[in-house]
Amino acid sequence: MGFSSQFKMSDLARLAQSNDPAHRDQLLIALGSLCALSPLEDKATDAAVGQIMLILYPKVGVNARQALSGSMCKVAWASLPLIMNIAQDIPPIAAPVIASSPVLREAELIQLVKKTGPDHHALIANRPNIGETITGALARQDDPDVLTALIGNASAKLSMESFATCVRVSRRVEPLRAKLTQRADMPRSLIPSLFAYSDDAMRKDISEQFGVDGNHLSAVVKDAIANKPKKPEQSGDQRMEEAARRLIEKLAQSDRLSPAFIIKSLNDKKFVLFEYALARLAGVGVSQLRDSMGNDPLYALALSCRAARIDRGVFPSIHSALKSAGREIAAITGDEGNKAANAFSGHSPAAAAVALRLLSREG
Repeated sequence: MGFSSQFKMSDLARLAQSNDPAHRDQLLIALGSLCALSPLEDKATDAAVGQIMLILYPKVGVNARQALSGSMCKVAWASLPLIMNIAQDIPPIAAPVIASSPVLREAELIQLVKKTGPDHHALIANRPNIGETITGALARQDDPDVLTALIGNASAKLSMESFATCVRVSRRVEPLRAKLTQRADMPRSLIPSLFAYSDDAMRKDISEQFGVDGNHLSAVVKDAIANKPKKPEQSGDQRMEEAARRLIEKLAQSDRLSPAFIIKSLNDKKFVLFEYALARLAGVGVSQLRDSMGNDPLYALALSCRAARIDRGVFPSIHSALKSAGREIAAITGDEGNKAANAFSGHSPAAAAVALRLLSREG
């Protein structure tokens, strides 16, 4: 007897819309248990049941969601949208599917890194056999707890860059340093840095684990400290530039940089942030953006907005805000206005970025 002969889809959909919480919980748990046994009789039935579970999921209690996560965590034929919903739930519910769902592949795990926070990142870091693309996305978050979980996952593959991030952060995180000393795949070139950050007991462990001469490394560390050049003090403007660069890079990596942020920065009169954000979304360097704005302010602004995919209807507000701030920029009228309009109508975003780079060279 097939699934559809036992249950009518219309009846299940009606139960899914029930106002009785107990009915909804029971139905979701029952469907999850049934789907976990084997694939359903055909793709249409599979899709319909998956949709019903999606309808139910946000309406049921914690216990029902936890039970579903447990029953579906190793099901290769589970609905991807359902698994993604579970994976973004609170960490105790998300944990089983993040740890072992075969439905979550590299692309889905990267998406989860972008959409979730440190608690979920730590769960992903503990997932067996994750590759360099995923570990790299996690490492770029610079979270000590996530990095410690990542290094503690012996099956995780890390690139040189990710290991370097872990070593850098380990300078202030002893548990992370301790776990790094146990990684047989630690790049040899990073061992002196790890050694320098460690106390005597851990240095002994490093010497034994990696087969290096601790006395030699100690001499190298002392020499490096003695001859370390002093960094020139940054001016206030340089510190502001560096802070803006770091913030925009972090937002971009976590997929949180948007045209709305650019407009907010401008409205808040944070012009350095505005320039870095606009340049990053437009795909050009900050110096290129500034040079092009110096050569032809109105046209450059229009090109950069087009390259950043900012809606043409928002352009007059950005123009007005810059003009109000005292920036020298032509009015959106006459030949100059027509030229700015052509930046939107005559260019794709990619072409606008190329035109912006060429404009930056004209000076």
